[in-house]
Amino acid sequence: MKGGVILFRGTGTAARRYLESDRSTADEYYLEGGTALPGFTVTDAAGEVIEGRTLNPEQYAAWVDWTDPISSTSMGTPRGAGEGMRGSPRFAEMVINAPKSLSIAAALHPEVSDALDAAQQDAAAEIRRWLAQHSVTRIGPRHAREVVPVQQLQTVAVAHKTSRAGDPHRHIHFQIGTRVWAAGAWRRGR
Repeated sequence: MKGGVILFRGTGTAARRYLESDRSTADEYYLEGGTALPGFTVTDAAGEVIEGRTLNPEQYAAWVDWTDPISSTSMGTPRGAGEGMRGSPRFAEMVINAPKSLSIAAALHPEVSDALDAAQQDAAAEIRRWLAQHSVTRIGPRHAREVVPVQQLQTVAVAHKTSRAGDPHRHIHFQIGTRVWAAGAWRRGR
């Protein structure tokens, strides 16, 4: 198993294509047809979920491109990649997974499947809660910056049951938006 957090700097279309390609055959799809649509959540500074919904593929791509799914308003303009610049990170992604043997057992036994799915969802919820309670950002001019708590944090979770090769591999793509609501405006998360 690999670990860590990866910053995604591409467009919403590229992020959608990445998740849609996480399948082994054309019959197994994740963002089309409603089998595993992105679960979008807004969490407040206390770690409480204040909004949750499923995003369709277009809404997901728009979220990656910094459009708020709730109000449909812009959360800012991402910098594009250019000479010497990599562009704005759109989200930070980590994969929540389990040992391969559990994924195989889940494929064979419905009760293991239910328990593993619940455990992975619980892990995502706990990570989301902790991040919302501890995230901060900076506001103000360079010479007088102030650190303030994040008031709202947006995350997306997409659960998959197989690897790209088609073998059993339960995992969740857990994505943390880099735009946060703090001190009355959309800001870059830290």
